[in-house]
Amino acid sequence: MPIVTLNFKRLDGTKRSANFAFDSGGGAIILDETLADNLGLKSTGEAVEEDGARFAPTKPPVVQFGSMLVSFSTSKAFLHLGKNSFDTRERIEGLLPGKALEPYQVVIDYPRERFTIAPSGCVTHQGMRVQSPFLPASGHPRIEVSVDGKNYGLLLDTGSRVSMARRSLLESLSAAHPTWPHSTGASGTADMPDGSGEEFLLRVPEVTWGPFQITNVLFVSRPDDVYSPTSFETPDSIVGALGGNVLKHFRVEIDYPRGTSYLEQKAGDAGDDMNSVGLVLDVDAAQNLIVRAISATASGFTKLNIHPGDQILDMDGKHEMPWNLVDASNALSGPVGEIKRLLIQRAGQEIQTTAKVAHLL
Repeated sequence: MPIVTLNFKRLDGTKRSANFAFDSGGGAIILDETLADNLGLKSTGEAVEEDGARFAPTKPPVVQFGSMLVSFSTSKAFLHLGKNSFDTRERIEGLLPGKALEPYQVVIDYPRERFTIAPSGCVTHQGMRVQSPFLPASGHPRIEVSVDGKNYGLLLDTGSRVSMARRSLLESLSAAHPTWPHSTGASGTADMPDGSGEEFLLRVPEVTWGPFQITNVLFVSRPDDVYSPTSFETPDSIVGALGGNVLKHFRVEIDYPRGTSYLEQKAGDAGDDMNSVGLVLDVDAAQNLIVRAISATASGFTKLNIHPGDQILDMDGKHEMPWNLVDASNALSGPVGEIKRLLIQRAGQEIQTTAKVAHLL
């Protein structure tokens, strides 16, 4: 997920910088409560609860990005109440949705790790033009890709590490093409909160996006209703989302006011993104890192040593509390055959064990 540093002013006039994750599929600006307290932002209404977290509305802040003042008035904003919202190595303190940047051109140069915001028309377009219209109510850009000769609508989703699609679609493609690699259990790059281990994974040999071909693209299933006609407000229906495993190979410019994007492709193959030990991870209510399931294609060595329900205490001598799924899955990835040394807790006992990195898909 692209990380952007925004500058705010405290009530005393001093500057406060914070890292925000840019999520083109996000619904509203989310600010960590500690950051909001630093800035003197107050709640403007009653708090609501969603997925166990509490959020309170607030006024969208004005920020400085580089030397430019940026208004986020096109988006709603919420305070995340309680613990820090975003615990990662980058210390993210907020979520920046695409809707907040509707008046602007946004450039995410993934290979160069550069992020640009500019008034529409101020950045010279680079690359090939593709349509990415959105509805003002949501700010969610819709694109079209082609798989196996058929066009599909997808959300352009900078907030997802991996591309996703309706389970029924992936299963039908797999049934039509039994030689396409597939597996169950969203681990490694595909790990996601609340994973059950029952997710269906499919490696699609070629995806066409505008004039570009991307080979060996991993898609992870989501329940069909996640991408129902009412789940995301887009100009036409979508069946999934194009995520970071594809976007990382592009310079992506989104010209929101014109509903278009411009692409420059830096690499064409997305197939080397699932080398991991194959543990489906989750974080429980106490912030413990739990193994929910084992990938169907994990090594027999790993399946023998690690069991669903195990709590991971330590990885290769590193202990973090709380863990987050991105850092944990990265720590369990590496070259095929690499051995990861783990300290786990099972039935109240601490056990030193190992797991082996495999090419899962």
